[in-house]
Amino acid sequence: MSFLGLGLLDRVPDAKTVWLFRERLIQAEAIERLFERFDAILRNVGYLAMSGQILDATPGAAPKQRNTNAEKALFGKDRSSTAVGNKN
Repeated sequence: MSFLGLGLLDRVPDAKTVWLFRERLIQAEAIERLFERFDAILRNVGYLAMSGQILDATPGAAPKQRNTNAEKALFGKDRSSTAVGNKN
């Protein structure tokens, strides 16, 4: 398994290194061309990136249900905040 040519056991650059590299791209006036090319590659494989979107496909475990069967039945009948004993 690899990402950006890096394996799981490879050393990865720290935030400062990435930031400095980005600054060098900006100074070389290459960052716009780079992202235009990246967008074209995404479009060619069927992705349409929209401005301001963040996509995260990180798998994660769903939280375990902590309610008792009685509480679940009560939620189904009454959705008020006092249904499970809250006095607020």
